[in-house]
Amino acid sequence: MINCYGLNGEFYKSGIKFEGFDEIDTYLNNNLKELHALPVEVLLLIINKYSKRIAINREILRMEGVSFLCFYLKKVNMEKQLILNLGNTEYLNNFVPVGEEKYIKAQPRGVVCHWMAGNVATLGIYSVLQSILCKNANILRVSVECVSAVYELLVLLDNIEVVYEGNAYSSKVILKNIALIYFKSKDVYHNSQMSLKADARIVWGGETAVNAISILPKKTTCVDLIFGPKYSFAVFDKSAIESDDFEEYLENLVTDIIAFKQKACSSPQVLFLEKSKLLVEEIAQILSGKFQKFIKRYNNLDLEEAIAAKIINKRGEYSLCLDKSFYASKGLQYTILIDSELKLEEPITGRTIFIKQVDDILEVCPLITKNIQTIGIASKDINKTIDFTDRVTALGVDRVVKIGYMNFYDSPWDGRLIMSELVRWCSINIVGMI
Repeated sequence: MINCYGLNGEFYKSGIKFEGFDEIDTYLNNNLKELHALPVEVLLLIINKYSKRIAINREILRMEGVSFLCFYLKKVNMEKQLILNLGNTEYLNNFVPVGEEKYIKAQPRGVVCHWMAGNVATLGIYSVLQSILCKNANILRVSVECVSAVYELLVLLDNIEVVYEGNAYSSKVILKNIALIYFKSKDVYHNSQMSLKADARIVWGGETAVNAISILPKKTTCVDLIFGPKYSFAVFDKSAIESDDFEEYLENLVTDIIAFKQKACSSPQVLFLEKSKLLVEEIAQILSGKFQKFIKRYNNLDLEEAIAAKIINKRGEYSLCLDKSFYASKGLQYTILIDSELKLEEPITGRTIFIKQVDDILEVCPLITKNIQTIGIASKDINKTIDFTDRVTALGVDRVVKIGYMNFYDSPWDGRLIMSELVRWCSINIVGMI
């Protein structure tokens, strides 16, 4: 059974039930024409007004990741993202001349189906609004953990009006092209039916979920954007550690660790420290103090039983080894594990960070695979940072960002310019006709 919480521009807090996707698909395909007719400038104005509405809602702002979502959805940023992805926003409105009597336009794919992971609620908004800017209809399947959050965020998109070139436009056109749904992740029948409706599939999730959806039947014309499990870590070079900003860097690292319960693909699991005048133990003590400062701001620090057990076991292991040590809260609020083995540790999450010292941050290069998504870096040396980034991205890393920004959504993401793949590049060639 499909529970539908948003359809045809209307919201249903308790959900309405459907046996299949035919009615949902009919609504979306009927509404596409109206969305297609909107100038992209109108969509940008509506989304910008939406970002402002989110920013003044104190209740929504308490939701993790929403503050950055407000920034991301601002018109000036969304325009930059479109230009980065498409080169020219006008491609979404008209056929644009690109040569002698040749024109191209970015037409929508059609119906984009999104399967969202349950660890980051705001990700569904990023995913669906990028597709909307490309004038696609959308089926947004969220996890049971995120239904309420995504619902509350989408409700704020209702009843927004903007004026462009003397004409009034409503956000209802956008909402009519978003179906917000939930069904059980192991429901093979409904997953298959949803897949067959897709002109593009966007999948965010763990290995099991990604593999299961990837093999579902689909249209031969369907394109896939798969965002599976990734690993992230951080590096601090000597220039950062010995700088006046070192403690600020550590504070930023803590924010990266705490965000999304350290379960996002972009959450740091290991910190590599370049040798400096400070001992690793000294750095761990300072970091411990930063954790203590930050956890006072958070009310919900409860851990799942399995994660709590892993943390307790790791603390026990590190306390018994002569070449290992750890710093931690009295409870399970945070854990800092120190050893000298140059490797990427299995993620524990639960605000657990492994610390390792290296002679040079380039020593992490042999550890790089295409499974590494984000490296957070603290450095005062821009040339060293660029050289480091060139080397690690050549080996498979998707993004290197300054510490404190690891969990901020950006484009490209996982090496993909998403909006560029949510359009079809169509052309007219009329040489000799005129």
